[in-house]
Amino acid sequence: MSVQIRPISADQVESFQRSMALAFGIDPTSEHLQRFNNVFERDRLRAIFDRDQIVATFGALSLRMTVPGNVVPVAGTSVVTVLPTHRRQGLLREMMKGHMAELRKTGEPLAALWASESSIYGRFGYGPAVERAVTRLEKSYARFETPADIRGTMRLLERDEAQQIFPAVYDRVSPRRPGMIARTQNWWTHRVLGDPEFMRRGATAHRRALYVRDGRPEGYVIYRSRTDWDQGATEVRVIELVGTDPEAEKALWQYVFGIDLVATITHWNQPPDDPLRWWLEQPRRLDRKIEDALWVRPIDVGRALSERRYAAAGSLRLRIHDTLCPWNDGVWKLEADAKGQAVCRQAEADAEIALSPATLGMLYLGGHRASALAKSGLVTGSPEALARADALFTWDPLPWCPEIF
Repeated sequence: MSVQIRPISADQVESFQRSMALAFGIDPTSEHLQRFNNVFERDRLRAIFDRDQIVATFGALSLRMTVPGNVVPVAGTSVVTVLPTHRRQGLLREMMKGHMAELRKTGEPLAALWASESSIYGRFGYGPAVERAVTRLEKSYARFETPADIRGTMRLLERDEAQQIFPAVYDRVSPRRPGMIARTQNWWTHRVLGDPEFMRRGATAHRRALYVRDGRPEGYVIYRSRTDWDQGATEVRVIELVGTDPEAEKALWQYVFGIDLVATITHWNQPPDDPLRWWLEQPRRLDRKIEDALWVRPIDVGRALSERRYAAAGSLRLRIHDTLCPWNDGVWKLEADAKGQAVCRQAEADAEIALSPATLGMLYLGGHRASALAKSGLVTGSPEALARADALFTWDPLPWCPEIF
């Protein structure tokens, strides 16, 4: 059997989409295909062909992501599939090797993805850098411990008005939190505020509410409602809730808590350090499950570590073992000054800690501590070196990514 990996032509896009949908277990509709065409760049899509059939797919999105103290280019690895007929033949590894070599040429220091299966991507150097809280709250417990005396007003918006107002709110928040993606107008139109039927899963269309304080938009919430008429119960599904400060976030939750005829409130993706549970009268009633979200893969270790900022001054020598990106393999010396700015270069010296690119990806956005990962054997080094790594890489706030790509 002869297979070949290559870019796809314009007349092969629909075949690419259908092969991808088959692997993900969905029947693509015209809305699926249109949404895909509106978001993905064809020149960043790759397919493996077995004769004239597409048997594996791969793609990347050209993104910019907030990292501690900076915003950097990142390749959003996506639409990764292999058909069942061609499993266990090394196709995914070949696509990954080509992907990382390409990113080195394009100058993207990081790759990032959401893992459909957590067992797949660690071996390619991706580490779970961001966590999310999946939450559920019975409406009867949706009460603040201290009654909220919140300034400002709420109002519902149509999609066109939300398109004009929401991005400015998001753009005030995203540079402050690692893991957030800078959004283009196209992304807002087709990903965030796009509301195709297949995304609703039995719920309503989007509802969009804006919080205004002192005449300025300070937050928004996008949600759906789903009613089970047999049970007489309605669920409010929060899709995205963003406020410029805690007061704005609390105002948005107060609005959600006030929606009538509701039995439960769910949110698929809250920041892991979200304050909601500590505002509640009974915090334990917030059913909260922590899951992995965004995974990060360093493509250029020196540039990636030089681009972010650090919480302390200091130096650290890291031994990176990287067979898939051999240009990263070796000892790297990181030196950060009192302002948190750093330079990282390869060094001819003994390492102080040793770790894989996947573990470096876990540390990179500040969401994990080296000393904690060392207890699992993911990092090795002396207690003093691990403490120094903790001091350097820690960051506030914790990383969060509000969307799957």
